Amino acid sequence: MKKFVSCLGIVALLYACNKAPVKQEAVEELPAVTEPAAQSDVAGSYSYEQNGDTVSLHLTVNGKTASGHLTYALKEKDRNTGTIEGKIENGVLLADYTFNSEGQSSVREVAFRLNGTSAVEGYGDMEEKNGKMVFKNAAKLEFPMSMVLNKK
Repeated sequence: MKKFVSCLGIVALLYACNKAPVKQEAVEELPAVTEPAAQSDVAGSYSYEQNGDTVSLHLTVNGKTASGHLTYALKEKDRNTGTIEGKIENGVLLADYTFNSEGQSSVREVAFRLNGTSAVEGYGDMEEKNGKMVFKNAAKLEFPMSMVLNKK
């Protein structure tokens, strides 16, 4: 009986040694999640200048409240410039943008994701409420990386 158990152990050992190693597939690393910057770190000037398009954002921050100036000078579009006033929550500025374009004053809601080194504008479905354009659902905004404003 001892010989049988010994033989069985040797066979199992030989089998294990001859077995092909298991391939480990490469695991794709996910990009690190960028934490929102501290409120005080997002104050300052941001700009995007490329392909004839210029966007400038200047922010002053006091706690969760932000104010400043925003200018769009997009190629083959009317330039508009104005002021913004809003709040920063979880790294996202949601503000009213009061601007002049073609001699007419308008107000619309804007959103920017801020991380202390850049600002990315958010887009989503809008509707008119009380004479201004606002996002239908600010929680569903998309922040495409096509036009990143870098902090100066």
